[in-house]
Amino acid sequence: MATPRCPRQRPARSRRSAIMGSLYAETHIRALQLAKQCVDMGARIRTVSRITGLELPMLRSMFYQDTSSAPGRWLESSDWYHRSSVVDRAEASIFAVIFDTLLVEHGYRPSEALVGAYRLYQERCALAPAIPFERAFNLACEMHGIWDSGPPQLALHNCRRCHSRYLVAAGDQTADLGGCVFCKLLKRYHRDPHIQAHFVAQNVVAIASNVG
Repeated sequence: MATPRCPRQRPARSRRSAIMGSLYAETHIRALQLAKQCVDMGARIRTVSRITGLELPMLRSMFYQDTSSAPGRWLESSDWYHRSSVVDRAEASIFAVIFDTLLVEHGYRPSEALVGAYRLYQERCALAPAIPFERAFNLACEMHGIWDSGPPQLALHNCRRCHSRYLVAAGDQTADLGGCVFCKLLKRYHRDPHIQAHFVAQNVVAIASNVG
């Protein structure tokens, strides 16, 4: 009588290869989904590549056939923030607080925190967002030194007067001397038509308190 043959065991190497292949596929799919979200938010192709790790030719063939990448120079520093109006600096600080909360307090991956924070920021805007996605990406890089951007150049600071958090140059010890960006907004609100028009559907006091 013939001895029954045991089922042939699948080599461990083959199983490992199958697992690695599955993980690669899942990672690639997540990267493509993330890329699509970034494109929909107005990201340039090189920014999407930097965030997702996907190659430019693939991104161009999949997402930029009918949609051209936004024009303009690559933001290499946060100088634009320091030169911006009080309204834009307030908007930038609102995004920065949301991003920092998702990244640090909730442990999101940087890419997930960026997209999630920008979506939440958009939802809070009564008008078109003052901070486009490219600048939001730059803020994220400059705050935490991520995506190979070098040492952090910006930091969130707590105002001693209104207790709001707002962006300042990293290491700035004089931030509170002139009042924070939200203190300035509140002070100018009733005599500045531009600020009133921008926050026409919002309560600037509530906005300031929500970033504390």
